[in-house]
Amino acid sequence: MAHDVGRYFGIDFIYFDLMLVSIWIALLFVRRRYKEFFFGLFGYGVVQFVDNVIWYIIKGTRTIDTGGVIGPHVFLTYFSFTYGMIMFSFAPLMFNKKIHVVEKFMWAGLMYCGWLAIGLMSKYIIWDDRIININRDMGNARTKQIIMASVGYAVLLIWKILSEFLDGFPWNIMKNIPYWYFGILIVTGIFIHFSMESTLMIAGIRSPFDWEVLAVNSLLEFNTGIPILFGLWTAFNWKDYIPKSTAETEEKDTALTQTPEKISVE
Repeated sequence: MAHDVGRYFGIDFIYFDLMLVSIWIALLFVRRRYKEFFFGLFGYGVVQFVDNVIWYIIKGTRTIDTGGVIGPHVFLTYFSFTYGMIMFSFAPLMFNKKIHVVEKFMWAGLMYCGWLAIGLMSKYIIWDDRIININRDMGNARTKQIIMASVGYAVLLIWKILSEFLDGFPWNIMKNIPYWYFGILIVTGIFIHFSMESTLMIAGIRSPFDWEVLAVNSLLEFNTGIPILFGLWTAFNWKDYIPKSTAETEEKDTALTQTPEKISVE
C-alpha cells in the first residue's frame, strides 16, 4: 500500500479554500442546517487533534515546509478547520432523512466542484505562489484504519441485528434502518474522501497522480469515522428513527379523517 502522501501548493490555495468554507457555512445557515454545522465544528476538533497533536507533535509522521511564511501549528489550524468543517458536516447532510435527495446531490456537487475549483484556481491564477509542501507517512496507519472501519461497521451491524430481537431504546433506533443502507454509508465515506483526493490530483496538488493513493485513501480514510458519525447522528435525532407508537398513529389518522366542521366545533 502507498505510504507517503503529500501536497504541493501555493499560499493562494489557502485563500480560495477559506472562501469555499465560508460559502459552505453560509449555505448551512441559509438552509437552517444547524446540526450539520455543529457536526462540522466537531470535525474540526477531531481533525485538529489527529493531524496536529497525534501525527505532527507526538508521532512526527506529518512534515510541513511552509518556507517560514506561516507557522506549522497555524497552518494545521486552518487545514483542520476547512476540511473538518466540510467533510464532517457533509456526512450528516447525507444522513438527514428530512433532506430531499435533490438537495443532497446539490451539496455533493458543491463539495466536489468547489474543491476542484479552488485547486485549479490556485494552479492557474497568479496571486500568491509561495509554496507549501506537506507530507505524511501512512505506513503504520493503514492497518489501524482497516481495523477502525471494520470494527465501526461491525458494531452498527450487530446493533441492527439485535434490534430485530430486542425492543425498547436504543435498539429500536436501528429497527427501521434496512440492511442495504449500510452500503449507502460506505459509499458516502468513499465519496467524501474520493472527492478530496481526485480533485487534488486533477489540480496537480497531489503529485504524481497515484491510483493506489486514490483508491486506498478513498476506501479507508473517511470510512473509519462514518460509523461513529452515523451513531452520533441517530443518537441526536432518535425520534426520526424509532417506530411511531400505535397511539400516535391512530391519533394522526383520526385528525386527518375529521371534517372541517367537526374540527371547528371542537
